Amino acid sequence: MKTPKRINPKLEFIFFSIFKIQSFKLKLMKKLHLNTMIRCMQYALLLCLALTTITSFAKSGEKERPENRNSLSPLEVKLTGKVTDENSEPIPGASVVIKGTNKGTITDLNGSFNLTAANSNVTLIISYIGYISQEIDLTGRSIINVQLVPSNEQLSEVVVVGYGTQKKKDLTGAMGSIQAKDIVRANPVQAANALQGQVAGVNITRVNSRPGSSFDITIRGVQNFDSGLNSPLVVIDGVIGGNMDNLNPADIASMDVLKDASSTAIYGSRGANGVILITTYKGTSGKPKVSYNSYIGSKRPAYIPEMMSAKEYYNAYNVTQIEDAVAIGIKVPKPRGWTASEIANAENDRTANWIDLATNPALQTSHTLSVTGGSTNTTYNFSAGYLNEGGMTIGSDFKRYSLNAGLETKIMDKLKVGFTSYTSYSDRNLPTSEAMRTAFRARPTGTVKFDDLAEADKVKDLDLKGNALFMGISDNQVFNVLTEIDPENAQHKTNVTSILGNGYLEYTPLKGLSLRTSISVASNNIQDGEYWGNYTKTQKATRGNKARYQTNNSLSYTWDNILTYDLKKGSHMLKFTGLQSVFQQKDDESFTSAEELPFRSLWYSLGTGTITGFSTNLSQRSLLSYMGRVNYSFRDKYLLTITGRSDGASQLSPSNKWIFYPSAAVAWRIGDEEIIQNINWISSLKLRASYGIVGNASSVRPYATQATINQTFYDFDGSTASGFAVGALANKALVYEKNKELNFGLNFGIFNNRISGEVELYKRNTVDLIIGDKLPRSTGFSDVVANVGEIQNKGIELTLNTVNINKGNFRWNSNFTLTKNEDKVTKLAGGITEDIGNLRFVGESVYPLYSWVFDGIWQLDEAEAAKAFGQYPGNVKIVDLDNDGVITDKDRTIVGKQTPDLLLGLRNNMNFKNFDFSFFLYSRKGLMYSNNFYNGTFGDMGKDRYNHTTEVDIWTSTNPSNTYFGFNGEGNSGEPREAISMQKADFVRLSDVTLGYTLPSGILDKMKFSNFRVYAQISNPMVFTNFISFNPEYNSNTANDDISSKTFLFGLNVSL
Repeated sequence: MKTPKRINPKLEFIFFSIFKIQSFKLKLMKKLHLNTMIRCMQYALLLCLALTTITSFAKSGEKERPENRNSLSPLEVKLTGKVTDENSEPIPGASVVIKGTNKGTITDLNGSFNLTAANSNVTLIISYIGYISQEIDLTGRSIINVQLVPSNEQLSEVVVVGYGTQKKKDLTGAMGSIQAKDIVRANPVQAANALQGQVAGVNITRVNSRPGSSFDITIRGVQNFDSGLNSPLVVIDGVIGGNMDNLNPADIASMDVLKDASSTAIYGSRGANGVILITTYKGTSGKPKVSYNSYIGSKRPAYIPEMMSAKEYYNAYNVTQIEDAVAIGIKVPKPRGWTASEIANAENDRTANWIDLATNPALQTSHTLSVTGGSTNTTYNFSAGYLNEGGMTIGSDFKRYSLNAGLETKIMDKLKVGFTSYTSYSDRNLPTSEAMRTAFRARPTGTVKFDDLAEADKVKDLDLKGNALFMGISDNQVFNVLTEIDPENAQHKTNVTSILGNGYLEYTPLKGLSLRTSISVASNNIQDGEYWGNYTKTQKATRGNKARYQTNNSLSYTWDNILTYDLKKGSHMLKFTGLQSVFQQKDDESFTSAEELPFRSLWYSLGTGTITGFSTNLSQRSLLSYMGRVNYSFRDKYLLTITGRSDGASQLSPSNKWIFYPSAAVAWRIGDEEIIQNINWISSLKLRASYGIVGNASSVRPYATQATINQTFYDFDGSTASGFAVGALANKALVYEKNKELNFGLNFGIFNNRISGEVELYKRNTVDLIIGDKLPRSTGFSDVVANVGEIQNKGIELTLNTVNINKGNFRWNSNFTLTKNEDKVTKLAGGITEDIGNLRFVGESVYPLYSWVFDGIWQLDEAEAAKAFGQYPGNVKIVDLDNDGVITDKDRTIVGKQTPDLLLGLRNNMNFKNFDFSFFLYSRKGLMYSNNFYNGTFGDMGKDRYNHTTEVDIWTSTNPSNTYFGFNGEGNSGEPREAISMQKADFVRLSDVTLGYTLPSGILDKMKFSNFRVYAQISNPMVFTNFISFNPEYNSNTANDDISSKTFLFGLNVSL
């Protein structure tokens, strides 16, 4: 093979185009870490260079005629084009076939295709489910752009329903779907974020704002007091046991959400919390298609609460606090022990902005390279992805590497085999959990650099790498925040390796009958280590170091045997699906901690120190299942689905080993009735009703039905001896928690489907809830876990899709979702109506806020009334609910709840010629938090150790605020502080705004590309809320958190 003399022109164009675009990005973001950006840019360029080299070598061929090695025959022509929908949005997966032959292809993610034909006078048949097929006579053309028109049955879209697929028009249960273009539109780091606001009934909540952070997902409310038992089942390419966080969103073709019990009953004991079915891209027949998608961007803080300056802080405690004490008539506080350095900083208004010192703009970049292709009998796909997300806090970042591969081949006329695999590896680096909280709490009068201290010897400060360890203040319990983000003094590292694999064989002995067997494996390994050096807050007492290392390994496999039989006879259609499945899972974990290490360590040398803790754990579970599902249709209008699944679980005792989960659903395509078809403005109409029972396998952990023993110690002849005693009683009657759900639905389309959508009404009762049931004291135990609780969720869901304008070159369509859910406890153990200790109340939300009622601030003219409650002006006023003249626990009541009443999502997509523009709004209403910014970070307002935010209206004798207490706030701990922290967390967020441009088809043809699009995007540009925090989406206390960010991205989508 000889060295190629010239790079392929197409790839040469990619190479230099990306170089110019990336150079332009670097100029825009020159304030970012240059070396990091260059490395990421080089990664992208190397991918293209590798592709260039491979293609060029492949073309070098024989020496005699290298120029003809990869060219078309003289009679062949290359056909290219793009298929779009009625809104000019690309249609991926559309079929393009040369009429009269079996030669064809499928459009890629951007709706583009290319194939070869014997000549340019052929006819193409272009089709896609839900759209009217078109036959295009080329008559000498080689570039064909086609816009498909929706059929009268837009509900004909095919969706994944679990162990098979089904036309959307034939669905009888409640489900929602999003496709690839909606998943990647906002460039989410985590796939779960793509579901937020886009599927009605699904609540997606960010855990924190650290890079690589995950999301909590609930479908149709919460079903359990334990928040860890509300997560839906996730199935990735048929593999159970995967984690959405480990996926590259660009690899996902679709996500289908099964919501009601009739839809999830096929998963039996694992379907109670809903099911998310994720399908990644698969191979397509035709010549290889190469796609490259990349973006690079700058992350900036979205919101940082304004803090006091050095002068404001100094005056607050040197002037205002004393003046207020005199006005109130209380003892004047002793003057603070200000150091010379602090006084100098305050008098010169020299503020130490610790938040600014601990944060920096961050880089976020992603690259995905994919190749698909195949022949008539064999298809393949491969993709490689890389993500780098920097955090706002210095020293924090998240990197993820992913590989997706698949192959399917027809080895006989009736037999095909295939496999899919997905591998990912992630690496996350963080500072200590206290880094950001320390930055917010550190006094602004402190000094950063040791050399800037005034009279350093008098405060006995330490010079640590040029930084003043105690910041030049007299409080030696608070360290300079720069020590918390110094990787040599503090480090937290997490590595996750995930491998998913599925191999299958499918045999079709008769028409309509298929037999499929598949074995899938899911392996997850987590390594989590943390190191605290001598100068971290955690180690301030001992001034020594310590470290911990923890591993969590999970390995599971599933063997599914599926029989599918389709029968059509006259007006009757019947489809039967049968399943026999075996599932096994093993989890093991270990934990080690040590101190007095000779050098910094995470997990590789803890034995060199003194071991302070060690534990291991192993658990196993297995499940044997049988399932049957019948789909029946009469005249394609009257639909019936019956499902039954029986699960035998290892966690349950022999007497309750097997549980049967039934469901039934009916639907009436009333839009096909003659009386409705005569109404021109109605395009489609379908009524649905369903009922089913499903279980929550996570509710019963391995060995939960058995008694446990704990190690105990006792005195034996004056010495301490160890032994074992029964820790908890066995309950052989324990069974899985179950959901019993009734659902009514309506699918509609009007005005030629310019307005379409669906409405869902549901009522879900969670029964056999596992909580502690009290026992007589004579048993020697206080309680035993039993199936005695009940929770109810009921609500309404609305999905609305509209084509607002479709005129000329301009098109505008919208997608709107609304979710209204109400959850409440309906039964507790022993028939009691309230369990205050565990915050459980019959008739109230599962997660209530039970506290004192805030009634403003005591004012100067209320001094006598305040005194009766042991308070004085400037302190928090609490409502005395029982009117006994004393504030006690009896004055607490339910003041709110931590679950939302309403979720709203609105996506707008606009196209003008080759430009595309979109934006997404998301809103959540009806929930409250005990704001940790009040109750934690800034809660000690009466203590002068920490800085304070200026975004609360602080009471002073000259500013009679009625919203926040004053600086003489010794009486504002405990009850008052909790009362004032209760805050509504409603918000409206502009989640993303995107502007893109796709090169015209004429230019693409000259460049030999099927797609070339560039775009700019802003993520999380603004939030409207009264909730003071990093992010109103969750309740942050700044520990284990980072500042919420907005991201400015530039991206590129290229296909050959």
